[in-house]
Amino acid sequence: MKPTKNITLYKRSKKQCIGLFLQILYNVQDKLKFILYYQGEISTMSFDTCRIGGIEAKCRLVRSATFEGMGNYGLPTENLAEMYENLADGGAGLIITGMMATNKMEPRQHCQIRIDDDECIAPLSQVVDRVHQHGGKIVAQLVVMGSAILMPETPEGETRIIFSPSGVTEKVGKWTQESQALTVDQIHELTDAVAKAAARAKKAGFDGVQFHGAHGYLASKFLSPHFNTRTDAYGGSLENRARFLLECIAAMRQAVGADYPIWVKLNCADFMKDGSLTFEESKQVMAWLADQGVNAIEVSGGNTSSLPRKGPIRAIRRTKEPMYFKAYAAEAAALLKGKTDVGVVGGFRTIADIEEALESTDLAFISMSRPFLRQPDLPNRWKSGDTEPALCISCSRCFGAENVDCIFNKKEKEKEKQDA
Repeated sequence: MKPTKNITLYKRSKKQCIGLFLQILYNVQDKLKFILYYQGEISTMSFDTCRIGGIEAKCRLVRSATFEGMGNYGLPTENLAEMYENLADGGAGLIITGMMATNKMEPRQHCQIRIDDDECIAPLSQVVDRVHQHGGKIVAQLVVMGSAILMPETPEGETRIIFSPSGVTEKVGKWTQESQALTVDQIHELTDAVAKAAARAKKAGFDGVQFHGAHGYLASKFLSPHFNTRTDAYGGSLENRARFLLECIAAMRQAVGADYPIWVKLNCADFMKDGSLTFEESKQVMAWLADQGVNAIEVSGGNTSSLPRKGPIRAIRRTKEPMYFKAYAAEAAALLKGKTDVGVVGGFRTIADIEEALESTDLAFISMSRPFLRQPDLPNRWKSGDTEPALCISCSRCFGAENVDCIFNKKEKEKEKQDA
């Protein structure tokens, strides 16, 4: 039996893939799956040295931004630095940090890293240096939290507010979240804060920045007609609803210069019952971002108000829907080909699926979050020829307020302590 799809190999100079053979396996749906096994180092499109989003990378596997819960009064800890060193050692082509607080108008999330003051530059630069020393590349994710914040903390002696585009009450986790509608002057203040945060990231040595425009954080809320009921220049039409996001990107570009990589994380859709950002609208926003010179767009989807099992983080075994944003991202990548790099996060667990996605679409990179918590060395393992699926079972028990880690890793560490 011959494979129905040709698999293209991209060889590095002076490296040979030896001992190649095809092993035909049946997957859980009894469909034939072709998996490549190598005696030696894999050199496929996934592991081809490349340039994505304006950054030279050793492969196309990106560690997507993941909240770490490792901040000490907003500053990085040794645990954080070691985690990023492990990711760099593990072979990730690019590391995107957890979301960093950019302003002092709103509270910080408990144990969140911040980049809202110049005093943050030196400690962040030490983390960046350690990643670079281990051969990694790292991008700072910048966020304005808005009303999607969980466990808000306000520094002693300060007054901060939880805000949103229109003050619409919402459900965040188990809590009902109230917020204040932003004034135009406050919107401008936040835009300026984001630009200054981007400049700090550049000064700290980060290889680029990513602005969080997804998952119900402020820029995402502005895009949603459900949460944005404004009647001024920041509400109503899609152009107006996208104004805050686009103004933030323009301000960031002015702050960091023409050549510094700027990425955006964006929902393909909100997947809400009413008032959702639609995929058609999202594609238009992506086109506007490309016109503004954004270097890469990471496609995600959903928020805390999405329909059941339609949020950003999904239990794959329950939904039976792996790679849940792939089709949306592939269509966007084809639309924006030659203008900006498009990648996708969500539900990738096998190197075969990743390779197929990269070969059959215009996607420039594949991101993962939870699998990297379980196995920070996953890219190296796959590259070495071990093509077993990621051990992550998508249970999401990794996420918590502090020191985020896979629940199985935590259990193993506890056992090691007991046995010691």
